[in-house]
Amino acid sequence: MAKILVVDDEPDMIWAVTNVLLSENHSVVSVNSGEEALAKVKDLTIDLVLLDFRLPGMDGIQILEKIKQIRSDLPVIMVTGYGGIEEAVQSMKLGAAHYISKPFDNSQLVESVSKALEMNSLKSGGLFAKRLAEKMGPQAKEEKKPGTASVPQTKTYSKSFLPWTLGALAAAGLLLGGAFYFKSRESSDKEFIIAHSKVTGLTFSGTSLWVTDWFTQTIERYEWDGTKLSLVKTVTVPDAHLTGIAAGAGFLYTCDSWKKQIYKHVLDDRLTIAETYPSPGSEPSGLYFDGKYLWSCDGKTRKVYQHALDAALTVLETYDSQAQFPVGLYHDGLNFWTASAVGMKIYKNLLTERFRADKAYAFDDAAAIAKPIAAFTVQDGQFWIAYEGLNKIFRKNPKKLKETNP
Repeated sequence: MAKILVVDDEPDMIWAVTNVLLSENHSVVSVNSGEEALAKVKDLTIDLVLLDFRLPGMDGIQILEKIKQIRSDLPVIMVTGYGGIEEAVQSMKLGAAHYISKPFDNSQLVESVSKALEMNSLKSGGLFAKRLAEKMGPQAKEEKKPGTASVPQTKTYSKSFLPWTLGALAAAGLLLGGAFYFKSRESSDKEFIIAHSKVTGLTFSGTSLWVTDWFTQTIERYEWDGTKLSLVKTVTVPDAHLTGIAAGAGFLYTCDSWKKQIYKHVLDDRLTIAETYPSPGSEPSGLYFDGKYLWSCDGKTRKVYQHALDAALTVLETYDSQAQFPVGLYHDGLNFWTASAVGMKIYKNLLTERFRADKAYAFDDAAAIAKPIAAFTVQDGQFWIAYEGLNKIFRKNPKKLKETNP
């Protein structure tokens, strides 16, 4: 398991935390000062740090900053006292993985450590590597729903595309002068329970929400009536690892990280794959269609690609992604939004300024959820998000986004 550094000046606290971590098969190194903590980080292979805010000499924030200078990738969980929320928020901006408040129970400690270690494994091993290990493991086969249809594939071929016009883009919101402006009305956040927990793609086509699940190899269509989601159709795509979906008039696009391909589906009962294209990157992780162009992103290259809808799905432009592992895309004509699995952040680039990097945001509940973002889209000015391993889809008001460090 992990080697965890516990930094606290209270012997009773060190004793209690150490016993809990040892019971979870972790190894523990404990110190009672910031100076000792920094020495251990330099000299030992530490996997995670539990760092108390209140310490003699350097405080927790100072120690966190110095730890990140030594090892920027090392996850740090801050331990706060009563009323330490402002400190906790500051630490998250400086790169802390999570925070927990005293007094905390054993289960809360174990869960926080597990989530921080899981998040760090995504950074080092990659989200797709983690999914592959899960899919090939002993618990890999879930019982499939009865009555689902497999997707037949026609021979790969090319044909001229119908000329699509840009049309009217739904405004997700413009960030001007530090304030959000929306054409959509205010709405409260909602969450919707769904059957699967391995969602990788979300896209709207009218009132239909299309959802991909990499584990069950399915594409599902839900109907959105403004208050609830109702499952309408489930189609199985055999031997696939679907990691993104985009909807247009009369077709769907999906991408497959295993086969490194992008598929074009006909909107028939079986979502037949009519055309297959090679992905420009080795780990396609998300798609978006704006009415004229298809956009794709890649988790390994950290690029965003703009495609022409020609016979080869030609890449017209390639942009650097701010996201460490981009999984969802959207633009409103001015701002380009990219969701990142690593860090649970949403980034904004200025589309009208050659994709210039602008700001990074996170929702208030990011630390509480502590799961990678798995899919992202925008509909009627609201952000729709799925998280890795949760059988829920969340609708969130973008006005609740808080600016954070990139």
